[in-house]
Formats: sequence, structure tokens, C-alpha cells
Amino acid sequence: MATVIFYNFILFSSTFFVWLSEKGKGNLERYFFLGVAFLLVFVPAAIRFDVGTDYLNYLRIFESSWEIESYKYKEPLFYFINWFYQSIDAHFQWMFATFAFMFTAVAFKAYPRKQTWLLHFLFFSMLWFFSFNGMRQAVALAWCLLALFRFFEKRYFWFFSLTIIGAMFHQSALFILAAGVAALVPLGMHLKTRIIPIFFIGFIVFTFVSMNLVLLYMEQILQIVGLTKYASYFSSTKHFVSREFGSGIGVLAKVLFAMYIIWNSKAYIQQNKNYWLLIILTFAYAVGVVLANEIIIFGRMADTFVIAPIMAGYLLLQLPKNRQLNRLVLGCFVVFLTLSFVKDSMGVETSYADPKRNPYQTIFSK
Repeated sequence: MATVIFYNFILFSSTFFVWLSEKGKGNLERYFFLGVAFLLVFVPAAIRFDVGTDYLNYLRIFESSWEIESYKYKEPLFYFINWFYQSIDAHFQWMFATFAFMFTAVAFKAYPRKQTWLLHFLFFSMLWFFSFNGMRQAVALAWCLLALFRFFEKRYFWFFSLTIIGAMFHQSALFILAAGVAALVPLGMHLKTRIIPIFFIGFIVFTFVSMNLVLLYMEQILQIVGLTKYASYFSSTKHFVSREFGSGIGVLAKVLFAMYIIWNSKAYIQQNKNYWLLIILTFAYAVGVVLANEIIIFGRMADTFVIAPIMAGYLLLQLPKNRQLNRLVLGCFVVFLTLSFVKDSMGVETSYADPKRNPYQTIFSK
């Protein structure tokens, strides 16, 4: 119970200090409160010991010169950080602290001036625990969050540059890059605000009720295009593990929120034409969530696009129409995320993996 209280104190106290930073009268006061919030989420992640499913896997990679070489060209920045600390014979904890710092610092760099507390809460309630496990991907997603803001400002060079930096930590950032390219394809407003959103919602519902058929077609398409490696996952007992826990309420909450975002495509795009990228990413996220409800491996697909509901939730309050309904929907989603965070902080082991979150322990107690 102490660990559960500790984790929730971190989330809510850091959100409180981010909120205080918005009320600050000057830059010094603002940066002070942001600094406190930063330390609250960074330090516990930096000094954790054997906390997170993949902690020992990352430790094994760090200690193996042969294994880290496999990332040299695939994810060079991840490789370089490990190589650097190996070369100076540094303690392995510096590697975890460095990635925790980058994840937190880049996210804070992305924060806008207004309603920062909301973005902070959404980002860390959905990604802080994930950063304990998918450390490389979490850092990549922080870079992608920063890149999205640049895309919305029509600073496309910075969007492509930042997503490529993210891809150097985890290649999943390339999907965000590809979505950005797709979003720049000129389409009529009627397509973006009416026809495609209806297709997106219809496909999500179809996937939800006809999972086996969708999986069959996915496997066949992968084989046709030559991606036999990924097609083989469909018959893999290692990757294609069915979920054996949960009531599905969490999946329904995420999917309904994503569908609400897509349904409001017109309001988003009228606010900023480049929010079309957000609609595309939200669709990909919803499909990933639906698929992950049945098969574990698709959870990484949902994780890849999780910045979509984070950004969409933050921007939802800024839409000029249906303000009260938007607040209600967002409020329900925030309550859901709070309950999910409490549940996740308990670290309940499943047949697939042990999240290793509870009890929390530090490197100093090793």
C-alpha cells in the first residue's frame, strides 16, 4: 500500500506544481515550480532498482558488448548512450538515469504555456509506468510529442527532424513520421470531416466485433507484401498470447474516447487544419487498443500511438463548440486514467509478465 500511495503522490503532486507554474507571476517562479514537478517524476524513475518488467533485460544489454552492437545501426542513439557508459566503465544505473532524464526533459520541453497541468497529467498517467518497461520507446514518444507541436505550427522540418531523433531510440517513431507524411496529402474538407471519420469509426467497430476476421486478413496482407517475419507472429505462442485478465471496461473507455475525438474531426480541423494528423493517429491508437484487448503483442501498437489521446485530450478543451460536453467527456476520461493509474501502481502479475512495480525500491537499497 505504501508503494501505491507513493506512486499516486508523485503523479498528483507533480501535476499540482505544474498547475502552480501557470499561476506564477514571473519566469523565475514558473521555472521553480516546473523544476519541482520535474524532479518529482524524474528522480524516482532514475534511481529505481529492478522496477519494471524490462529492467533486467536492459541491464543485460548494457553489460553485453555483443548484444548492444545489434542496435548500432538500428537505433544508434540508444546504442551510443550504452556504449559511452560502457567505455568509461560507469555504473549501469547511469544508463537508466539518462533515459529517465531524457524522457522527462523532452516532455517538459514540449509543454505549452496554457493548461500545462492537463497535458502533464495525461502524459504521465499514460506513459510514466510504460517508461519503466518500454524505456527506449518512451523516450522516442517524448520526442514525438514535441514533434507534434511543431507539426501543428507548420514547422515541418522540425517535425521530421524530431521524429527521426525519436526513431534513433526506437524505430516505432517512424510510424509517427509516416502518419505525418500521410497527413500532408491534400484531401478535401468533406473527406476529412465527414467521409473518412465515418469510415474510421466504422472500421473500429468492425474490428471490435469481428476480431478473428480482421486478424486473418492482416496475416494474409503481411504475407502478400513480403513481411513474412511479422506474419509468422500470428502462429507464434510467444507473441500471440491471448489476454486472460481484465473486464474490458478499460478498453471500452479508451476506444469510446478515441471515437469521440474522431467524431469531432470537423471541430478539430476547423481549429487547425494540421490537426488532421491527430485524427489519423487517434484512429491507429483505437485499432491498436481493440486488437490488444485480444492479443498481447498489439499492445505495442497502441503504445506507439498513445500520444494521440494525450494530445487530443489536451486540445479538447480548446474547441469552441460543445464545451460542456467536451469537459464532461474529458472529465470521465481523467477519472478513468486516475483509476487505471491506481490499479497499475499495484503491480499485479499476469500470465504474460510481472510489471515489477510493487514494492518500489531504489538503487541505494540494492
